[in-house]
Amino acid sequence: MALRSFKIQSIVFPVDDKHSQCRKLFYRGDKGILDGEKNELKLGYAQKIDLVTYINACSYRKWKTFTNCKKASINLSVSGPVRVAYVGYNNDSSFVQKKVFSEVNYCNPGQQEIEYEFPDNNEQMIGVEITALERCIIHGGSFCLKIDESEMQEVNLSLATTTFKKEDFIKKNVDLIKQHIINSNDEISKHFSLHVVDNGRTLSVNDINGKNVFLHPNCNSGGSGGFARGMYESIHQKKKATHVLLMDDDVVVLPESIKRTYCLLRLLKEEYRNSFISGAMLYFEDPIRQHEDVGTIISDADSCRFKPLKDVFNHENILDNLKNECILPKRGNMYSAWWYCCIPMHVIEKNGLPLPLFIRGDDCEYSLRCGANMITMNGICVWHMGFSTKYNAAFDLYQKYRNWLIMQSTSGVLQEINLMKCIQNAFRLELLRFNYDAAELIIRAVEDYSKGPNFIKNVDGEKNTNEVSKLNDKLTPLSELGYDSMPNVQSFFSYTPPTLKERVVAKLTWNGQRFYPECLSSNRTSVISFNEFFQLHGTVGKSRLLAINPFSASGIYRVKDKKRFKTLMRRFKKIKKYYIRNRDAITKEYSCAKKELTSENFWKKYLKIK
Repeated sequence: MALRSFKIQSIVFPVDDKHSQCRKLFYRGDKGILDGEKNELKLGYAQKIDLVTYINACSYRKWKTFTNCKKASINLSVSGPVRVAYVGYNNDSSFVQKKVFSEVNYCNPGQQEIEYEFPDNNEQMIGVEITALERCIIHGGSFCLKIDESEMQEVNLSLATTTFKKEDFIKKNVDLIKQHIINSNDEISKHFSLHVVDNGRTLSVNDINGKNVFLHPNCNSGGSGGFARGMYESIHQKKKATHVLLMDDDVVVLPESIKRTYCLLRLLKEEYRNSFISGAMLYFEDPIRQHEDVGTIISDADSCRFKPLKDVFNHENILDNLKNECILPKRGNMYSAWWYCCIPMHVIEKNGLPLPLFIRGDDCEYSLRCGANMITMNGICVWHMGFSTKYNAAFDLYQKYRNWLIMQSTSGVLQEINLMKCIQNAFRLELLRFNYDAAELIIRAVEDYSKGPNFIKNVDGEKNTNEVSKLNDKLTPLSELGYDSMPNVQSFFSYTPPTLKERVVAKLTWNGQRFYPECLSSNRTSVISFNEFFQLHGTVGKSRLLAINPFSASGIYRVKDKKRFKTLMRRFKKIKKYYIRNRDAITKEYSCAKKELTSENFWKKYLKIK
C-alpha cells in the first residue's frame, strides 16, 4: 500500500475587508500585524494566537469519517523563536473539552519549517496555538493527510455562477479565483474551470474570460435557468467536469473553501461519492454568524417554510464551531442551497437538470429529487446578505407557493405537506393586514400552477416576474410619511399574543372587513413589519396600518378596503375549488412532463443555446 501525504488545507489569514471584520474566524488571541499581500502575520514578544478556529482548524473527525485518511500532520513556516501547542477539541454534552497532544519550543532565530504528526485520536477539531518567544513571523502552514493513492478519485471541478447585474461582486470573485486557484501552484489549478452565466447580459469577454474561465451570455431565466446553463456547459466543456459547484454571484468567496472542496472530493470514500457538499452561508451584514449550511422544509399548524437544520451559530465561539461539526443523519426534506453546493456529475446525468422554476425552491427541489446526502465542514462557506432585508412578495409569496405546488406534482416531493392549507393560511394573513396586493399574488400562484406544465414550458420568466413584481409594496421614506424618527422597531418585531377579544373579532370579521360597525373602528394607525412577520395584537379594529421596513427607513400605509376584500375572497374560493376538483389530473400532467422539463434538449431550446 503506497501512502501519499496529501495537502488538504492551508492556513489562511483575512485579506478581504469583509474577512477583516471577522478576524476571529481566522485566528483568536492577539491581533499582531497582518501583511495581507504576503499572507503573513507578525507577532511581538509573548503575543499568542489560537488557530483552532472556524477557518483554520482541521475538521479531523469529518476527514476520518468521509475519507480513508490514515494520519494527519501539520506543516508550519515561521521566522523567529516560537512555542507551538498541538491541540484537539471535542464537544461533550455542550462542554468544550481540550486535549494537548504536545507543546514544543522552536528556538531557531531564522526561518524554519516545522512538521508535526498528530497521534491517532477522535477529536472533532485539531490545530495549533502559537506563542512568540521573541518577535516572530508566521509565514503560513498547511494540514496534510496520509492516504493510499489507489483510493483517490480523479476530480475535474467546474464552478458555475449565475449573475444578474451584480458586476461589482462577480468581477471581484472572478479575480480572486483566477489569482488564488487558476494561477496558483496547487493541484486544483490543472483540474478547475469557471463558468460565469450572465443572465443580465451586461458583462463583456474582457471582464471575465481567461484561462479556464468562460462567459456565457444567457436569457434571463432566473436562478434555475442560470444554473441549468452552468450544468450544461460543464457537461460539454472540453474536459468534462466530474463535479459542478454552484455558487451565487452576490457573495464574498473564500478561495480556500473551493480548494478544500476539491481535496475532499479527491479523497471521499466510495459510499459518500453521491453526496452533495453543502457550503455554509454566513451573514454578509454580521459575518461571524452562520445562517445555514443545510436546510429543510417544515410544516406546522399555520405555514410551511424553509428552515436551517442548525442553530444560528456565532463562529467566534469554539463551542459553536464544535456544534457545527456534528454529522447530521439524512432526514426528510433536507436540501443544500445553491449559494454554495457541489454536485457530482453522475448525479446530474442520472437525475437531469433543474426544473424551470425561475427563482425560489429550485435548489430545494433538486436536492429532494436526487435524495441527496449532505456533507458540510467548517471553513467551506460564503458570506451572503441575509434574507430579512430582502423580502419581496413576488418572490416570497407568488414564486414560493407556485413553485412548491409544481415541485410536489412534478417530482413527488413534499407529499406530507398540505400545501393548500398553508396557502390558505398565508392568504388569510395578508388579508388580516390589509395587504391586498400580496393576497392577489397568492391567488395568482395557484392560478398559474393550475394551468399545467405548458405554462412553465412557455412562459417568459423575466416578463412574468416583472408583471407580478408590480404588486410588490412601493415603500416611501418615513420622512415623507410624517415620521421624523424611526418608530420602536422592537415593538413590531416582538410577538405579543392577541387577547381573546382580538382573536374572536379577527376571526368573525376578518379584522373589520366583514359586518364590523365603522363607528367602532379606530382612526389610530398601528405599526407593523413590512415582511412576513405579523402579530394580530394591536391591529384589530384599526382601519389603517403602517408597514415599516426598518432596514431602509421606509414604509407604506395599508388601508382597509372592504370591496377589494370581497373580490379577492370570491376569487380565492373559485381557484381553491378548481384546485381541489382537478388536482389529480394536474399532478399527472406535471409528473408526465418531468423527464422533458429536466432534459438537456428542453433547456437547450428554452435558453436558445446554439
